[in-house]
Amino acid sequence: MHIMTTSREADHALGLELQLEELVEQRERARVQGRDDDLPPIDAEIASLQQELADTAEAATTSGRDAGSIIDADQVG
Repeated sequence: MHIMTTSREADHALGLELQLEELVEQRERARVQGRDDDLPPIDAEIASLQQELADTAEAATTSGRDAGSIIDADQVG
């Protein structure tokens, strides 16, 4: 397990996760309410945010590895 290299990257990832959670809830509400036309745009936005989250995590681990600043959780404490 790795710790993100900066609080900015961690904050960004957390923000993306919160947005994803909200969109998943919106999608579920749309399903329950029978608003099938609302599902494709919500699904597209979810996919986009998931990709951005993956890119953010990759950038954090790559930049940390390059800078030597990623800490292995097993080495902490």
